[in-house]
Amino acid sequence: MRISAALLLSGALLLDSAASHPLSFWKHCSQSKVADAAVVDLAYTKPTVDEAAAQVRKLVSKESLADLNTVFQDGELAGSAIGLLEYYADCDTDGSLTLLMVEVGHTFKNWKAGSPVSLSIRYTTPFGHSLSPASEPRASLKGSLSFIPEDDMEAIKHAERCFLVRHPDAKAWLPGNKVHKTAFMKFDVESVYWLGGFGNVAYIGDIPLGLYKNVTIKHPKFKLPQFPSKHDDDEDDSDGDDDIEKEHHHRNKGKQKEHKLKSHKQNQKQGHKQGHKQGHKQGLMQEHKQEQEQQENSHWLFRIQQFFGFYKESEE
Repeated sequence: MRISAALLLSGALLLDSAASHPLSFWKHCSQSKVADAAVVDLAYTKPTVDEAAAQVRKLVSKESLADLNTVFQDGELAGSAIGLLEYYADCDTDGSLTLLMVEVGHTFKNWKAGSPVSLSIRYTTPFGHSLSPASEPRASLKGSLSFIPEDDMEAIKHAERCFLVRHPDAKAWLPGNKVHKTAFMKFDVESVYWLGGFGNVAYIGDIPLGLYKNVTIKHPKFKLPQFPSKHDDDEDDSDGDDDIEKEHHHRNKGKQKEHKLKSHKQNQKQGHKQGHKQGHKQGLMQEHKQEQEQQENSHWLFRIQQFFGFYKESEE
């Protein structure tokens, strides 16, 4: 049983990995009309720029960790770049990202001093490692940071709610905590560079900003399967639905008949039991009466009186 459970879990993780991979899941995204109208050939071809825009948007939406890259503006490290891990959340529909910045960090200080900012995001497998990390997709987003106004309570609540869904542990350093001064910030994407994997099978290059922002992530909803009719396999879907309804109706009718028959049998059984009890009771009473008559007939005084003609024998 343990081996079977382990195999099922491994299979589920593999399916989840395949489903969440940007290269294999771009069909669940929609972008410009040109991309929507494109015909996908069964033979493998390198993704187009429209498909690559959907892939990078899917990657950004799926992931929630990135390297925030800045450049030191002064001191001995002036001109040197630094990239540090940063939490982010995809909370808007235009591809902009929400960050929770700690003001004592190097990245925040460099940005405040005038450093350019970029985010590096790469695909992570459910198992935590890949057989070939070099073949996995990644993206570089250049943009600008800005504070979410503290007086805009609706925007702050939206950012907090969305951010905590992806990073529940960040509740410890939300704005207003007693340890560090933090603030919600918006990262507005200004340019996108996509490296989908090896160049012979993946798209590598810049993604037009308009394509990136116009991609809409679709979340497939689970639907109950519609099973075809047992008899009319060649009919259309409407006929199949009618046959399914008829089949359900016949099944329910059959169940009702079965229930009625079962109830009738139970009633008959109870009637037999009651009749048997009543008949048995009447038989006992009749036997008791006969015994009493036999006792009376066997009495010596009754026999003497019957011998002398005082009583006549009852005619049967």
